[in-house]
Amino acid sequence: MIAAAVAAVFMYHHVSTHVGGGAYGTALTVTPQEFDDQLRLLRDHDCSVVSVVRLVADVGSSRTRACEVALTFDDGYDDAATQAAPMLARYGDVGTFFVTTGLLGTSGHLSASGVRALARSGMDVEAHTITHPDLTLLAPAAVEHEVRGSRAALESMTGARVGAFAYPSGRFNVAVERAVAAAGYDVAFTTAAGDVTQAGLARDKFALPRFRILRGRGDALIRRVLAATGSGAIAAPALNMLEVRAIAKDRIAGNAPDVAERVAVALLSAGYPEQILKVRTYKTEPAVVAGIMLSGVKFHAPVDRQTFAADAADMIYRAFAADPSVSEVDVWAVVPIAVPPHADVSGDLAVPTNRTVFSAAVLRGEFTRDEGSLGTTYWEAGWLDHTTR
Repeated sequence: MIAAAVAAVFMYHHVSTHVGGGAYGTALTVTPQEFDDQLRLLRDHDCSVVSVVRLVADVGSSRTRACEVALTFDDGYDDAATQAAPMLARYGDVGTFFVTTGLLGTSGHLSASGVRALARSGMDVEAHTITHPDLTLLAPAAVEHEVRGSRAALESMTGARVGAFAYPSGRFNVAVERAVAAAGYDVAFTTAAGDVTQAGLARDKFALPRFRILRGRGDALIRRVLAATGSGAIAAPALNMLEVRAIAKDRIAGNAPDVAERVAVALLSAGYPEQILKVRTYKTEPAVVAGIMLSGVKFHAPVDRQTFAADAADMIYRAFAADPSVSEVDVWAVVPIAVPPHADVSGDLAVPTNRTVFSAAVLRGEFTRDEGSLGTTYWEAGWLDHTTR
């Protein structure tokens, strides 16, 4: 039973029987059976599965059905054509495929003819840059090339207008948003969690949210979204960049505050279910170590080990991408330690306040995003063995 109108976008990557490598690749690969279950779940809840452009238009004009969702597939993997699109078609649904045009024809990705076939079958093909870079690190001319070039290539292939854009890895800033708008797009999507609302469209239609689907977690997430009030309250709400920067300034420490702020902004703008308590950076020429401290007990949405590992890997990737001077990223999660009221301690600073339940440290040269390696990790026995809220 749906509590109120729902308008939401769900973000997929792989639909495949072959599970990707590493924590990140594994978490972003849902099986065909999982995907079929999720399509059936949406059908059973009378949800209309439409393109992102249609969903945004309906929200903006107050024509949204009781349940209207869009399913997006990032990067242009070949299983979009072999798995996702045929299954969507069987249910009479439309999927939106955000395609990285420079990867077309490479191993594991769609070909140009595959993109044309998707469009002919009624699927929605939209843009995801040419080379999948972190746009916030590029010069203005390079950003323009990526956002304009991908749109032009796709429109040439499909003969259809491309009006939506997805930021690679959710990385964007005000300058990138302006470039996307200037390139002629109507809307752009981030990786922050939340519903699509009229207020959000009015505030910033080039920073729209999506709920990320993870392996083994999609059904539960979809059920929570369908049961929500449409406010996006089930996960960390999408924030504009001014709000993100203000929060980031309050959560940084260390002797390289400019680097810490860039890392904190990159993490906070992603809308992780894990609470980011502090970002610390320590600079010893020429290297910078970035430390990310997470809460091990408070989450914006339910988290288990698989979700946490995938998010930790993504945080490491974003931290490295945020500043080229970062040579090592450490991630750890803490839980409070109760101190007896009359403990024999020497002042407040001597009181142990938390203990570490997870830690990982990764050097830049040892990390690749697709593998999502966490390096040598520590997990406290029993922590996150079961889903935790």
